[in-house]
Amino acid sequence: MHDYHAVCALVARLTRDPSLGAGIAEVRVRASPVFSPEALRQAYEMLTDDTPLSGSRLLVEELADPRECTLCGAAWAVSPDDVAGHLVLCPSCGTLSPLGAGAAIELLEIRGSSGA
Repeated sequence: MHDYHAVCALVARLTRDPSLGAGIAEVRVRASPVFSPEALRQAYEMLTDDTPLSGSRLLVEELADPRECTLCGAAWAVSPDDVAGHLVLCPSCGTLSPLGAGAAIELLEIRGSSGA
């Protein structure tokens, strides 16, 4: 569900910007591993229907979130399976650590239908 809310905020931001107008072909974002790229794309398609963004594509670049457990020393890259609410679980020992700024979607680029 956090995927939907993140995309909802992104779409609201984009549709409020009068300088963007119609003709957007692609929106490229970088998303932390707590988000499912497929869920983000599905939410985007649903939320942009009947908006100036309708027909545009969301391109998701996955951001790596390397972690090291403070208890057991295990090193891994966080995946959605390691996240419980706002906490990250060590896959080796189950130690919890805060997600922190790891739940983010960053807008990278907006491309118009002309490629600019």
